[in-house]
Amino acid sequence: MTTYHVRAAGEEDVDAVVGLRRHAEDWLRSAGIEQWTRSEYGARVVKGWIGAGSTFVVETEDNEIIGSLSLDAGDPTFWTEEEMRAPALYLYKFIIRSDHRGTGLGDVLLDWSCYRTEMAGGLWLRLDCWRDNFGLHKYYLDRGFQYLTTRTDPVRMSGALFERPAELRLAKKPAAYLIDHTLGGIEFPNIPSL
Repeated sequence: MTTYHVRAAGEEDVDAVVGLRRHAEDWLRSAGIEQWTRSEYGARVVKGWIGAGSTFVVETEDNEIIGSLSLDAGDPTFWTEEEMRAPALYLYKFIIRSDHRGTGLGDVLLDWSCYRTEMAGGLWLRLDCWRDNFGLHKYYLDRGFQYLTTRTDPVRMSGALFERPAELRLAKKPAAYLIDHTLGGIEFPNIPSL
């Protein structure tokens, strides 16, 4: 079983998280997926999320950053005002370096994101993802998300909307554990229920 550490990202993490984004861009390109192709724009977005205090990084025991995600309010480009009034957090820029995929870390991080959503008073963990990345859609559907709709924007290719009940925990006998430094070093998923 592998142990990872999760903590809030700071300005000192910008280069590492941008590096993760570029790693994901390269992986997507090599897989023939036309997603995240605007590298400089992506770097600006990552810097903005970190500056807003919405990004978390995942590290190995050796303090190597191998994952990141952001949790924040809904994107008004895709979610209506009425939808954004629902108690929810929204998952963005969920990246795990390719050599750490398949470890169960993604499932644990989705459960952790649900827990964070509940801590914030939310009932739903939501996301928008690339409209035509059907493999990614399947990934989320297999992890308890429900497809809601697809909305288009003339500039952005995201817009496939999904949500999952924040109370849902699906990681079975996780092969990965998180030490949550946002909660004083508590081990997740062994955090007591809310």
